[in-house]
Amino acid sequence: MSTSRTPELGRRTYLKALGVGALSVGAFAAHRGALQRELASVRAATSKYADVRKAIADGYVLGSPFVPGMGYHYVNENYVIENDDDEVDITKPAALVYGRNEGNGKETLVLGAAEYLFDEAPNYGGPFPDPFHGDSDDGMWGFAAGHWGLHAWVHVNNPAGTFAPFNSRPQFNEK
Repeated sequence: MSTSRTPELGRRTYLKALGVGALSVGAFAAHRGALQRELASVRAATSKYADVRKAIADGYVLGSPFVPGMGYHYVNENYVIENDDDEVDITKPAALVYGRNEGNGKETLVLGAAEYLFDEAPNYGGPFPDPFHGDSDDGMWGFAAGHWGLHAWVHVNNPAGTFAPFNSRPQFNEK
């Protein structure tokens, strides 16, 4: 091979590598975009429950006392996931998580998260349902009150991440 062709071969290889890299970045962006659309659809579907009375009217009942780092859980048993391979409608979470907002001498509730509940024994090791694109929710399932749960903090920012179980914001913690 002549030395005059070596730079051309190097340039061609470089351009191919750039193309593969661009495709990878594009795939990641599309994947990230899918997750953002899913979270937006959950936010849109559950925003009507900012008023807890609407959640109650739609079958959600208070399922827990105030849990530090989470808040109050209102549960609709009709939406609990029963099998790891069930098709999950992310717009119908089994629980809605509310924090406390205290002002003007009274407490109001603040919608923070949608939670997906999976009915399995505490020693269950997986697989878990995978309601969202990507792996940012992997490993975020936790067991409490007889269910495995996955939080999606779509109404209040969680500094620990969208799928983290606990939220450090004041309205979700003891005063």
